[in-house]
Amino acid sequence: MNALARLAQHIKKVVSFILLINVSLFVGGATADEVLRYNLGTSGSSIPYENAVDEDRAGILVEILPLIMNRAGIKTEKVMLSTKRAMLAFKTGALDFDFFSPSWLSKDEPAGDFTFSDPIIDITEYFITLPENHSRYQTVASIYGETVGMISGYVYFDSDKFVRMDFQAESNLILALGMKRIDVIIMEEAAARYWSSMHNVKIALGPIHTAGQMALRVHNRHKDKLPAINRAIAELKQTGQIDRILNKYSDFSL
Repeated sequence: MNALARLAQHIKKVVSFILLINVSLFVGGATADEVLRYNLGTSGSSIPYENAVDEDRAGILVEILPLIMNRAGIKTEKVMLSTKRAMLAFKTGALDFDFFSPSWLSKDEPAGDFTFSDPIIDITEYFITLPENHSRYQTVASIYGETVGMISGYVYFDSDKFVRMDFQAESNLILALGMKRIDVIIMEEAAARYWSSMHNVKIALGPIHTAGQMALRVHNRHKDKLPAINRAIAELKQTGQIDRILNKYSDFSL
């Protein structure tokens, strides 16, 4: 092989090596720059968890989420969807993660294509009615077969035991209760107390519907990110940052 041929072969090897490095960097960059899509804070009534009352209190989950993802080194993109459309988008994979409590799912429900992160905050839902009807709804069993107000798109593991009447948002649920369009609803305590105050509707807490912990529900295609997410949650708890956020909204609770 003459000198010119050897030089051409050497140049070919160098170019191939450079191309291989560039491809590897591109693939690595695509993974590092991957953006996870979510929906949060578009309903306008999930106070105090989303869309809270002023600029300094944007909502418990709205404040916690960037702290988790920044610590985990994960980029996110917020998608504006209604609650019902967001639930469907998560099922079809158009959204990558959401906030969800395992307590909302039936124990007999087959495992879906997702994995829960470690718990983030406690959350409790109640059957709620007007004070004059409180004696009628002392136990969950006493409500079986009754018409119960729920949020359109929300998951209720035992909704088949009731006659479900859907409303678009928590605010509408409290208004319907106050106008006696319905006698009992299911709602998270802090949100119920906020909207009862806003609409001047006195309420009474009945039996607990679910008591659990809110977590991130992540599609299994992103399961590799859960260790970083769980480390971030643990650090935020250990440093007291999650508690400080919750304390900002303490006036929404009992």
